[in-house]
Amino acid sequence: MLITMEDELIYIYFQGKASKDLPIGTYPDVNGYLLYSDDNKWLGYRLMRTVRDHESITLPKIKKIDYPLFSGSVEDADRYVELKFDKDTPIKEMHEQECLVDFNEYGIFGIEIIRRPENPRER
Repeated sequence: MLITMEDELIYIYFQGKASKDLPIGTYPDVNGYLLYSDDNKWLGYRLMRTVRDHESITLPKIKKIDYPLFSGSVEDADRYVELKFDKDTPIKEMHEQECLVDFNEYGIFGIEIIRRPENPRER
């Protein structure tokens, strides 16, 4: 996965951002959590398969990842999708943070997070 950060905006790409298969739609207000490790570093993101008042939605699966994961991991489960930058580091804290999910015919293209000011990048 590829991550870009500019001030409060974070975008996590699964598919190539210069790809000819750009997003064809977006799910707004998807529930999720910023994940932090025991040493208070930003560890990843848990994307729930719900929106707003925890209403269930049918998000597509991740069918294509164009970027290497290196030591990271992606868990595409029934209730959530969890992205970790280091698969061996346990999660200590989760801070609620909604996102937008872009998708195309290959599943989830990327996740856009506009970080709330009270949610730290690293602690």
